[in-house]
Amino acid sequence: MKSPIKEVNGFKCLSELKRMIPKGSVINSFLFFSGGLEFNLAESGRFVIAHTHKYVIYEFWDCALKNPKQIAEMSRFLFPIEDANTFHILQENWPTYPDPFARSALFFLLNRCSDSGWISAGKLTHHNFNPIALSYLNKFKPKNFYIMWDEEESLIENVKNAKPSDFLLLPVGKFSYNFFEHGKSKGHEMSTVHHKNLCETLKENKSKWVVIYKYHPQLFKLYKEYNISMINKFGKLTTDTQQCEEVLIANF
Repeated sequence: MKSPIKEVNGFKCLSELKRMIPKGSVINSFLFFSGGLEFNLAESGRFVIAHTHKYVIYEFWDCALKNPKQIAEMSRFLFPIEDANTFHILQENWPTYPDPFARSALFFLLNRCSDSGWISAGKLTHHNFNPIALSYLNKFKPKNFYIMWDEEESLIENVKNAKPSDFLLLPVGKFSYNFFEHGKSKGHEMSTVHHKNLCETLKENKSKWVVIYKYHPQLFKLYKEYNISMINKFGKLTTDTQQCEEVLIANF
């Protein structure tokens, strides 16, 4: 199933994830945003509980599950965004609109009109707001999928407190050393992941888990005790670090 939301990370590892996580499994997936991996896993016979500690993300998907056509109509009415200055103002202020469906329409519109895919960041482009994207939203009706808002702002605590499931899935994206995080400006929908703390938390977790990153050599040191699979740009396994685009790390 194609997500109506433009991908930020654009992971290629779906086939390998399906091989690792059998049909019938219950998956707690964290850092949920665009759902490209999660909707496809759910569509292919896994049950996905998608966690986010960002209410604005939860609200969009909750509204999309209830009435995707209303979001599509409202976002079509708001398109096009005339200039970069208007776009920037909307990026800053979109969560302040009083109606949840208006906020959801802006979420969809800004995602599609941002070259980065973020709602609160990126440069204006009209290229990705098109009839195909609207059709994905109009037809949005996932199965085996549940969206959950974790009120605790800490990803670490939410992972620790998750109800039992067959697998934990963490599509993290880019690795960083978390230098100078304090005071760094973040968009309304963006999360900060403290990568070393996450690794330490997962080491203590008895569930089966899979963490997905974009390639970074430090990951092989941080997770040296675990099974690491490298994925190339075609979504295939590779043993060549020069061809590696993504890294799947698992404790099983």
